[in-house]
Amino acid sequence: MTQLLIVLVGLIAGVVTGLIGASGVMVIVPGLIMLGYGAADAIGASLFADTVASLVVSWTYYQAGNVNLRQGWWIAVGSVLGAQVGSFISPHIDESSLGSSFGIFLIITAIIFALRGMGTVIPVNGQPVAKREPNKFLKALRKNVVLSSLILGFLVGIVSGLLGASGGVMILLILVFLLEYSMHEGVGTSTFIMAFTAASGAIGHAFTGNLPLGAAVLSGLGTVIGGRFAARFANRVNEKVLSYIVGAIFGILGVTMLFGL
Repeated sequence: MTQLLIVLVGLIAGVVTGLIGASGVMVIVPGLIMLGYGAADAIGASLFADTVASLVVSWTYYQAGNVNLRQGWWIAVGSVLGAQVGSFISPHIDESSLGSSFGIFLIITAIIFALRGMGTVIPVNGQPVAKREPNKFLKALRKNVVLSSLILGFLVGIVSGLLGASGGVMILLILVFLLEYSMHEGVGTSTFIMAFTAASGAIGHAFTGNLPLGAAVLSGLGTVIGGRFAARFANRVNEKVLSYIVGAIFGILGVTMLFGL
């Protein structure tokens, strides 16, 4: 029965990853803890499951032409390095305070994407138009893409290793609002980058003895199934609808983490 529940937890997490390109940590970690696993082990299993789910989901987006790594590689390099730092710090940090902070961050992110959906104009060909002129800060970041992507990726990686999340939320924000990817490209590309970040974090947790292989494999199986079907659906909806979906799910996950529901 426990094994079936682990697969079910992974299935739900896979749906989240497939729809919004975010880690399933908000589902897998509390789910495994409820089933008797320690927090550090649950985070390690989450990172393993995120790795396989991200590969499957990003492949689905790639098949639809929605993976673009022209600048995302540098974020991936920085995040892999940062994930190692976060993984070794993770066992010594109070997860409850981190969870509340991340919950607030998700709620803010939900509002941002909801507003983006409201402001997206969809012409006949289905592509968004009318971009605003970026401010000086964004211009400076875009002018130094390699350096800014490495630094931002490194910070994303640290958070990934700390929370067991593979950084999809923050990577998606960077791609969509900093590097001006479309929503579909942002979700597909961030998911691909997540695979490397999650793998790095999972390896770090394996070295610290916090990677229960049985739970990791079973939850990973569920994420593959859920992620594949959810990603195929997400690729069929337009930018406006996808922005609303992303915002709504981030909002639900944020409230859940903030209030411990």
